[in-house]
Amino acid sequence: MQLRAITAKVVHGQEPPDAIPLTLNAGDTVKLGNWHPGRGGYVWCDDGQISAGWVPADLLDTAPNGTVTAKAEYCSAELEVSPGDTVRLLWEDATHGAWWCENPAQDRGWVRAEYLQFDDPE
Repeated sequence: MQLRAITAKVVHGQEPPDAIPLTLNAGDTVKLGNWHPGRGGYVWCDDGQISAGWVPADLLDTAPNGTVTAKAEYCSAELEVSPGDTVRLLWEDATHGAWWCENPAQDRGWVRAEYLQFDDPE
């Protein structure tokens, strides 16, 4: 039996936001921005310093005093991809419809599931 990487072909490109990705640990405080205009359930967050990105709202908790904190670890990095690219699939977040992927240059980030065409098993 031969092991092989699980890959997918990109059918729709995406360009990440022009921001240093936000990496959160449970309990980290964030500032909320606007809701994503084309993807329900995602809100722009920043750490009040240099990092920002789209975060699934269900990973955030708002205290009665208005403080917003992360419920779990999360990284907002999005992978820049173009149609025809092949990416390696590392982890599926089925709840949010995205895959943590790696490109041939070993850059990693989220790619929306609907932007990927999955290889047929051999």
